[in-house]
Amino acid sequence: MISFKRSRQTRRKFLLLSHRYIGIVSAFFLILIATTGTAINHLKDVGMNDYVLNWPPLLRWYGLSKGPQDIITFSTDSGAIVSWMNNQLYLGKEPLKLGQTIDSPLLGIAEGPDFLAAATSRSIILLTRAGVLIDRLGQENLPEPIRRFGSKDDAFFIDTPNGQFKTTASFLSWTPVPSTSKQVAWSSPRATPAAVRKQLLDIYHGEGISLQQLLLDLHSGRIMGIVPWISDLSALAILLLAISGLINWCRRPR
Repeated sequence: MISFKRSRQTRRKFLLLSHRYIGIVSAFFLILIATTGTAINHLKDVGMNDYVLNWPPLLRWYGLSKGPQDIITFSTDSGAIVSWMNNQLYLGKEPLKLGQTIDSPLLGIAEGPDFLAAATSRSIILLTRAGVLIDRLGQENLPEPIRRFGSKDDAFFIDTPNGQFKTTASFLSWTPVPSTSKQVAWSSPRATPAAVRKQLLDIYHGEGISLQQLLLDLHSGRIMGIVPWISDLSALAILLLAISGLINWCRRPR
């Protein structure tokens, strides 16, 4: 009989302690969700809807402290600078609106009479000198995958695993040619100018992390790519709190 009473007391003590600690945990989640939710709803009211945070530890938290893996830059004799960064082409400091990403690194650029031609291993992109897309030649328009891209006089050349090919400014057909490496001005990469590199990195990083984005990520539990466990754990903690509270109430001495 005594051991039975002790067992009941032990179970009751365990339930009371469980209820207490579950309450503490659920209180943390509830405070986090309530404060971030309220702040999100009123950011615009206090004029902070567009507020941006660029605190270095926060940028590292979001994986933005480092730059992109590669910035590949080419230039022409007339001074046009074309760069490739994170599957995007840039003319000088401006991103080009091509309608799709460029998932192959830039291999070279060349100038036509009134256009620029930028080559990747699987495509040649024709642009006005202002950076407006004229046309894009895909693999179906090329004889072979490109390894190098260059020009000579009014002709354009590609170097491929199966030899070199030549075309005119119309890019309508390709003609095999013997090795012309000594005559063709093959495009070669250059160091990205400091001003251009800074602008591209600013585009990559953005101005920082918006306060609204940070609050949304905290509120949903998605910060740093974590699945929304905060909301799930909060709901679970409240459920356990309610269950343990009911059990304690039911077992309370009358």
